[in-house]
Amino acid sequence: MTSDDLEAAYAPFIATLLAGGFRDPADGWPAELIAAHVAANNDLIAHAAEQVADGAEVSYDNASTVGDEELAAFARDAGGLPGLAREIERSAARLAAAGAALGDRANTPVHVIIRDNGEIVQDGPIPIGAFVAGNASFHLDVHLEQLKALEPDRDPAEPPDEFDTYQLVLLEAAPGRPELGEEEHRALHRRHLGHFSKMRAAGFLKVAGPVDDDESIAGICLYQAGSLERARKLAEDDPAVRAGRFVPRVLTWYTVKGALAWGDDSPLS
Repeated sequence: MTSDDLEAAYAPFIATLLAGGFRDPADGWPAELIAAHVAANNDLIAHAAEQVADGAEVSYDNASTVGDEELAAFARDAGGLPGLAREIERSAARLAAAGAALGDRANTPVHVIIRDNGEIVQDGPIPIGAFVAGNASFHLDVHLEQLKALEPDRDPAEPPDEFDTYQLVLLEAAPGRPELGEEEHRALHRRHLGHFSKMRAAGFLKVAGPVDDDESIAGICLYQAGSLERARKLAEDDPAVRAGRFVPRVLTWYTVKGALAWGDDSPLS
């Protein structure tokens, strides 16, 4: 699990916490104590990992992260659910950094004592790297399910009466696109960006930008040109498309009327 993956694993928990509206449990911890436990436990394991990275011999005992009074104090100090969400985000970042700093010491065994409902369920060595990863996977999943069990029934939003219509253009990397020299590439890129400036000045293009982490889609443009065919023609007039670098894929996209605010309106929207 990479540092980025570890931090990202907490996003559903944080989002659930921020949405709020939790019921009181019939049994077990309320939402505030669940969140306080997750944040406090992140810090405790991160501290152990930091010590291992420094070459110290350490052990772990979760006793301080399971007491109701300690967790209630943690939640009060955090400032309720929004503050607890920030604490989880902070502690997850610390845990990720501590795990990354372990390096070759990730396989160092740490004596781990885990208490659950007054019983010791783990009393033995666990490699610290695996312990960090496990805390951000199955341990986190257990408490996310606890939190979700306390969520209110959320009614879906009513379908809107009116929509705004846009044309979503995905600029896909053209197969077998020609190789360009540095100067030629720079010049074409300037004309490509100039096309966007012209489309915005004409009132047809709302926003455009590049995409990372995808092998096929290089950029996304949002047009409001009045029709799919008109948006396709405008996208095909892009110098980078005409040069065979990109192939535009054009889709109709709807959103709630007025959901997106723009500085000007398309003359043909």
